[in-house]
Amino acid sequence: MDIGRFNPWWLSGGIPRTFVGRDRRDFHMITPFIEKRQVLLLKGLRRVGKTTLLYMLMDFLIQKGDVQPYQIFYFSFDEEVERLEVVLEEYRSRIVKKDFLGAGRLYIFLDEVQKLKDWANQLKLFYDLYPNIKFIVSGSAALGLLSESKESLAGRVFDFNITPLDFKEYLIFKDVSIDYDRLDIAGDILKDHLRDYIRNSGFIEVMDETDERVLEKYFRESILERVIFRDIPEIFNVKEPSLLLRLLKIIANDPGILVEYKHLGNDLGRDQRTISQYFDYLKYSLLVRPLYYYSRNLLTSEKKAKKYYLSTTAFTYFLSENRGGKNLEGKLIENLMVSLTDAQFFYRTSTKEEVDIIKIKDSHPVPIEIKYRSSIHKRDARGLNSFMKKYSLSRGTMITRDFEGSVQLTGGTVDCVPYWKFLVQYGK
Repeated sequence: MDIGRFNPWWLSGGIPRTFVGRDRRDFHMITPFIEKRQVLLLKGLRRVGKTTLLYMLMDFLIQKGDVQPYQIFYFSFDEEVERLEVVLEEYRSRIVKKDFLGAGRLYIFLDEVQKLKDWANQLKLFYDLYPNIKFIVSGSAALGLLSESKESLAGRVFDFNITPLDFKEYLIFKDVSIDYDRLDIAGDILKDHLRDYIRNSGFIEVMDETDERVLEKYFRESILERVIFRDIPEIFNVKEPSLLLRLLKIIANDPGILVEYKHLGNDLGRDQRTISQYFDYLKYSLLVRPLYYYSRNLLTSEKKAKKYYLSTTAFTYFLSENRGGKNLEGKLIENLMVSLTDAQFFYRTSTKEEVDIIKIKDSHPVPIEIKYRSSIHKRDARGLNSFMKKYSLSRGTMITRDFEGSVQLTGGTVDCVPYWKFLVQYGK
């Protein structure tokens, strides 16, 4: 096992500059926890920059001046290794050259940890044995990482969700200066950048790429097909990976589709349990984002049909069969808002009054409806009005194409905000 190739700083004395990315908000979110006892778990999609963040944290430690390069060890489980003890023993015997307990403070970075079978139990053993070791781990799958960590590492882990750049941070990376007190004069510039953002979704590697053929190849082959045909089958006994891709394409062609597993199974000639299980795989791998029916009764919320979106607009755009269609733009904006607002719920009555997004803020519901139109009428806010009345809310939000203002309803006031302005004013 050649651990030296993973850790060139043992020879050079520092993290190579090409490994260290540009300053990110996520980096500053993590650094206050670097000296805490708990394991730090960075989870997120492939290619969102988790590995770069690991290198940034290593560089941060060395730059402080009190951590020597040999005290930092990095390993990626893209390599085929079955036991964590094999990896750590290699580091101990070749570099540390003494028992871990007598080695002082050590920082161990483990990448793509979800590929290590029973990783949380293996890590727990070393965590409990060696309080002088700080573990920072990353993984590209959410549900399994979190469930394993909460079961085996209860009280021993802090987790961080690493996402592509949101639109505000994307503008910073593009060196776009915006006067937030005079947003109206920046409308055209922001719309231009949003058109690009919808196709690159804030993935740093391709944020300056304009050739759609390159972007399509990047998202389909480097991320989607790799996760579907390699990552998921490595972890689960998936008999039909092509069905996963088919489900993604169904969502891409109708973002926000209301999914009944039984009905979809009938349409596809599959058992509803298979469809439900395959949707779990897609959620596990962070490729889809479900919205649950909003109810204060959690059991009711779980039982109802769910709305599904792909986790980024780039996935939706490059899997859609209707890229030039007139309705796709509005659907992409809806998908964008679901992704960037961290939406959790939607609302729908038996008479089909709907609210696209229900966020929870300070334990209270915040209703947001998307109407990608230049003119708004009171009838467009029927769903908001219904929801606001039912839950005694005085205000709701409607995201529009161009219209800005307020609409007075019997249930309260609806604030109408153009989509481009909403993304830079409100963010997450």
